Amino acid sequence: MTVHQRAYDLIDQLGEDDVQAVIQVMIRLLPKAKQGKKETSTDSVSPKMKAFLRMEQLRKETAQYDISESQRALAMEEKFGAAI
Repeated sequence: MTVHQRAYDLIDQLGEDDVQAVIQVMIRLLPKAKQGKKETSTDSVSPKMKAFLRMEQLRKETAQYDISESQRALAMEEKFGAAI
């Protein structure tokens, strides 16, 4: 696991307020020339980033439904039929 992957894993475990605090710390760690280049407000978030953030939110919401692989396969078969 790379350092970036480990950081992402840790950030995934934080709440929204904590992530905002981490973002502020990260901005302060950037060189002065790069600090003003990216906006942190949600108004300037690209459509791709909005989709990614929505996907992350849904992933966290569905984490509460911890089902086994066999249960998932059965549900998929019931909904879509037998695999070809």
